[in-house]
Amino acid sequence: MLCLLLVWNSAITRIEAAAPKTGDPRVDASIARAVEYLKTSKLDRPFVVGLVTYTLLSAGEDPESPAVAKGLETIVGKCRKDSGEYRPSGHHIYEATIDLLALEAADPELYLEQIGIITNYLLSEQEKHGGWFYPERKGGLGDTSITQYALLGLWAADRAGVRIENEVFERAAEWHFGTQTPGGGFTYHPAGDNPINRQIRGTMTLAGIGSLAIIRTILFNRAIPEPVLENKANPLKFLERLNPSDQGKGRGERRPPKPIRPQIDKTIDSSYTWMTRNFPLAAPKPTEGNFYYYFYTMERAAALNGWTKFGTVEWYPYGVDILLARQAANGSFPEAATYQQYAPSGTCFCTLFLLKATTKLIPQPSSGPTDLGAGTLAGGRGLPDDLTKVEFKNGKLKTEEPALGDFNKILAGLSMIELPESEEDDSDKLEVDLTDPEKLVGDVDLLERMAEQPEPQVRQIAAWALGKTDNMECVPALVDLLQDPDLGVAIEARYSLCWISRMPNGLGHVPDPTAKYVDYDVAVDVKPIVKEWQDSLYKDWKAWYLEQRPYDERDDFEDPAQTKFRRKR
Repeated sequence: MLCLLLVWNSAITRIEAAAPKTGDPRVDASIARAVEYLKTSKLDRPFVVGLVTYTLLSAGEDPESPAVAKGLETIVGKCRKDSGEYRPSGHHIYEATIDLLALEAADPELYLEQIGIITNYLLSEQEKHGGWFYPERKGGLGDTSITQYALLGLWAADRAGVRIENEVFERAAEWHFGTQTPGGGFTYHPAGDNPINRQIRGTMTLAGIGSLAIIRTILFNRAIPEPVLENKANPLKFLERLNPSDQGKGRGERRPPKPIRPQIDKTIDSSYTWMTRNFPLAAPKPTEGNFYYYFYTMERAAALNGWTKFGTVEWYPYGVDILLARQAANGSFPEAATYQQYAPSGTCFCTLFLLKATTKLIPQPSSGPTDLGAGTLAGGRGLPDDLTKVEFKNGKLKTEEPALGDFNKILAGLSMIELPESEEDDSDKLEVDLTDPEKLVGDVDLLERMAEQPEPQVRQIAAWALGKTDNMECVPALVDLLQDPDLGVAIEARYSLCWISRMPNGLGHVPDPTAKYVDYDVAVDVKPIVKEWQDSLYKDWKAWYLEQRPYDERDDFEDPAQTKFRRKR
């Protein structure tokens, strides 16, 4: 009775979560009609069963509903427990991925054995170069579309808790780095005899964007599931989820990913630039079989990157208007003549687009604190936030300086600090009043000592006041602060260097490397981005100072600047 009650309560929970609403009555009605069509479709092609099943689950259908249960039964039948083999009906990587998506969406606990079997199949098909190709044509140079689906499937396996080594995704990233065209686009086949397959396409460019974004999500923003390992008591060696008491008995932690995050971002940005230049002309013609596939690929690429537009075009309303106009009275989205054999895949792709199905799969940003440091508030800098609107005239900055109102937020709880009188004698303390930071300006020795204090707020005040001192003598300390572990301190130091150098935009670095990610719906691990930014800042500003420093500090043997640069915190 208890078991029955638990199952019933679980079913109620699923039903209550069903039928997600988009907020647009037209779209909701279209999805409802498409779902009814899919539920009554005759599925005599096993290679599309997984796609239909996954679409119905994404639309809120219960896993125990007749249409979904039948689809799941078909998928499970392709996984042979006796041999541990996955046997697709003919469409290989595509079929494996959509089957995996359906199982993970239905119940990753219940279907963990089958998910493990299909995952092993996908992993076994990865080529040495990092991409995927047709299994019957091993040794090819890779296929952007097939690789896209393989990674989509492995992402589902990763969400289910199946252990996949980081190397798999790193190799796939390297393959994309090497196959992107100089203009930022991607082709169907990066190499091959057919020139048509080597043409840059919107579908393939979006596929490349989506694949790299999946890799980035897994490597740098992986939602941490319960780990899985082989159960030695299980003679079939299927993957099983670890119990909490089994922690540490598995195969060890994954090694940290290689620092390829900046290259992933750069490659995605380049492809986005290509899409904005070619949007919406990059779309296939409605008579082409991959027309609907293009929209689902677009939704995935945009959702994973937090984009609402390509150029000036909002991609979702654009797609909604086109797709709703093509829906038939029975709820289907009619296939092109050449794609009839794949029906109702077009209806699935359109429904997934309208549902924004990828969004709910993305790990959401944590509401807790980050470990980048606390000093990210806008300070009372000597420069305004928009440095393009300032002008230097006769050595003076011509602008209205901001008030200290925002800066006072940094001072909250820090009205007074105590500094050692000297490095040799810690017994005698020096009290420093922080309630009026303007009074600190000019005392370089004091500020340099403040720049070495453990509190990031104190170091940020020091960076601000060193800049306001407006003296080249302050530059070495500010250059040191560019490498501060707190991002807010490094930002403040950069602004101060811009002030002292009389270069409003400094040496061309962005003011805040994390600003572009603030409004993203997807969580982004910015640590590698911040590190690259800080390393570049330090290198360039150090070179600038060594070139501009006063003559009396240019000593080849005992250079005070070099001594300060080597100072340890």
